[in-house]
Amino acid sequence: MVTDTTQPTLQHFLTTATTGPFVAIYLNREAMTDRDQLRLQLRHLIDHAEAVMAETWPDTDWSPYASQLTSLAQDPAELMALTGAALGVLTNGEQRYWQGLEYPVVDTAMVTATPQLLPLILDAQNRLEFDLLTLNADSIALYRNQGDELVPLHLPAGAPVTLEQALGSELRGGSVNTVGQGAGRVSYHGHGDQSSEAEIDQRRYYQAVDDYVTTHFSNLADRRLVLFGLPQNIALFREVSRNPHLSGSMQVEMSPSNLTLAELDAAIDVLREHNGTNVRNRILATIDGAKSGGRYLDDLGAIISASQSGAVERLVIRNGARINGRLQGDGTVDTDSAQAKHNNLLTDLADATLARGGKVRVLEADSLAEPVVAVLRYRVAE
Repeated sequence: MVTDTTQPTLQHFLTTATTGPFVAIYLNREAMTDRDQLRLQLRHLIDHAEAVMAETWPDTDWSPYASQLTSLAQDPAELMALTGAALGVLTNGEQRYWQGLEYPVVDTAMVTATPQLLPLILDAQNRLEFDLLTLNADSIALYRNQGDELVPLHLPAGAPVTLEQALGSELRGGSVNTVGQGAGRVSYHGHGDQSSEAEIDQRRYYQAVDDYVTTHFSNLADRRLVLFGLPQNIALFREVSRNPHLSGSMQVEMSPSNLTLAELDAAIDVLREHNGTNVRNRILATIDGAKSGGRYLDDLGAIISASQSGAVERLVIRNGARINGRLQGDGTVDTDSAQAKHNNLLTDLADATLARGGKVRVLEADSLAEPVVAVLRYRVAE
């Protein structure tokens, strides 16, 4: 079997890696500080996956899986470079997909007929990605937030990083310096009383910044833009902006002047926390609406039947929930085979829902008592 160790996207992996069995390894790395720790625990999980494969798919050759997985364990530098609290690895022996996860996981090694996607689904629904534009009156910087990490973006020569670079000889107010005067206030110092001219320059500067960021970042990546700056600077930028990706609800009202990257990162934690809360509340509101509208199921057998007919609009699974069993092609559930005993039926339900155009979400135990519930596309017949 020819192996491919290049890194595909998850969608490409799921579309092309159609033949199992699949090995899934999830590793919590919050307490790991060096490569040796990561290598040792990853090696342990790989060995466990090999043992499960021998028990559940005894006729399957393990060597292609070993080739895909042990290369990571032997030199985990690439995995150490991934950000986040955890990492996930999927392989069917022919292809491999791996990703840093922002949401912590329980160390897991599984061998299943379909990929174990629930940790990836939880991570995707909570992952907050946006570009962050920090605004001073006469300078800007651009960052990218990926989950829980903020990274600076390089702006090439010609980018309107400063007011003077953007306007050059067209400056009306002369050279302008800004001095922070506390939260919500900023003063201008130029040559003489030129505050009105400076304000005009700042407006024209923000227009140039808006055009540049929209063209070279927001539109290209189709990514939300969030502003970080003093309230009056944010207000002015919103007045002139024509960026369709500019967030109308997310912003940080604080001067970015002289803040380190770590301080900027800490300052946007409130956005990350609000995002997680908003995601949970939207899911719970959907469940409540389904209950009142007669489109709600919490009986496992009924959910299985609905998933097979494509009636499930949204499947909601409790994080960490597990029901040993394997959903078969005819809709029956195998609970006796070795494969079934090592399989999470909820993963099969998630795969069946996604395959029929539904969505899958994950909630924590404090928000969902049942292991799984379903929101249907139409009202349940009484």
